[in-house]
Amino acid sequence: MQPFKPSQPRPALDESAPPQAELRIAITFKGRANAGPTKLAARLSSRSILSFAPEPGEMEKAIEALRQRGFIVSGRGRMTVSVRGSVAQFEHVFGTRLTPFKLSQKQSYSSDKVFYPAKGAPWNPDPSLSALIDDAYIQWPHIYLADPGASARPPSVGYYHLDVLKDVPAKLNVTNIHKERQHGEGIRVAMIDTGFDHSHPFFTRNGFTSSVVLAPSATNRHTDPGSHGTGESANVFAVAPKVTFIGVKLGDDADPNGGASILEGFQEALKHKPHVITVSMCYDLRDDNGVAELGELPNGLKPLEAEIQAAIASGIVVVFSAGNGHYAFPASMPEVLSVGGTFVAEDGAMTASDYASAFTSGIYSGRHVPDVCGLVGMLPNADYIMLPVPPGAEIDTGNAEHDGTTAGDGWAVFSGTSASAPQVAAVCALLLQKNPKLTPAEIKALLVRTAIDVLDGSASPASDPEGLGIKAGPGIDGATGAGLVDAYAAWQQA
Repeated sequence: MQPFKPSQPRPALDESAPPQAELRIAITFKGRANAGPTKLAARLSSRSILSFAPEPGEMEKAIEALRQRGFIVSGRGRMTVSVRGSVAQFEHVFGTRLTPFKLSQKQSYSSDKVFYPAKGAPWNPDPSLSALIDDAYIQWPHIYLADPGASARPPSVGYYHLDVLKDVPAKLNVTNIHKERQHGEGIRVAMIDTGFDHSHPFFTRNGFTSSVVLAPSATNRHTDPGSHGTGESANVFAVAPKVTFIGVKLGDDADPNGGASILEGFQEALKHKPHVITVSMCYDLRDDNGVAELGELPNGLKPLEAEIQAAIASGIVVVFSAGNGHYAFPASMPEVLSVGGTFVAEDGAMTASDYASAFTSGIYSGRHVPDVCGLVGMLPNADYIMLPVPPGAEIDTGNAEHDGTTAGDGWAVFSGTSASAPQVAAVCALLLQKNPKLTPAEIKALLVRTAIDVLDGSASPASDPEGLGIKAGPGIDGATGAGLVDAYAAWQQA
């Protein structure tokens, strides 16, 4: 799990965009409001979003028009369509000029560059296509919140850390729910991430089962070179070992810059009718000065916002990581369950994780991130939870430099809010197993009402404009929201 690292503003490359470079594009529609979600003056909500749903047949006509112009449909949601096309196609159809922008190598972006209209670029879309859609938005690369054969048993390291199967359920007070013989049976949890190598002995020998589906351009259901999804998914099984786990893989094994956008992954997840969707990725909405959050949501992210709103309105619990020093979107959306971090020491003392984000949104008035917390380590590396990863893959080899494991052993010690989000998503599954009628808002209220107050410590200084880190204190506070989730207390009230 990698924290936010300061970097210079994104420079435009001194070159033109390659005509055949592939773009991930989100298409929005006017719907009954006769104006798309990016044109609405007020903020979208899970109530207002339905007025932007395409009229019957509207989406099909647009899809056919896009296909006639050479675009390939890669995903379809309730509110939006995702398509793929080349730079040349996009420039021709939308009457613009794209410029390559280099992305910071200090962040775990899903691609090292993006092709985007520069400020002042022309925008003269095909009129016949404009009559069928609201707009088209190139999807900016997202940030993964991450820093010989494997054994089912983890290696020994010489410092305090958590065993994912034993300590994570215990510290979240899940063990008492397991004693009631409830383990998440019948609840579908979709996790969107790099990939899921569940052939690791940790999963097979503990009897954990899953299905993995591929988002557009993702390859190979059985591998995970990025290793992030494999490791963090262990948090779901530790808390709710018998959920119906649906892994949505975004990664393209052959091309680190390939794979799917979060929107495409979200659209794929919706096809499988999940009760809970958990995502340990984000967009960092930091202003050009690198200090504070932007004042408004970029239009290119509003298609994802619309799909999330529609999912929540339909009763799906949507969980996002609060970020590791990032001003994380979509965690900043008020209806999303945003999960931050608490560090529980060996003696049981609790403190806010200075690795995890906490901020008051400048985009959504009155919104504070996070809502509640899971278990997260501390700076500099958040080495806290021993997790299974594909042997020799990215996190296995990279973390071995500081976490006490050996490169190639199939284990790494890490956490971040990438770990806390699936922990809490699995708690949501246990609540839904007990009471399937709970709404996303009711589940959030249950978790907030029963959370354990965290009194000490500060959140990440990188998500604080003052550079200090928001402090924890009595009651609902800036650093940890309502505090550390108490699963059994929430379950008793469900």
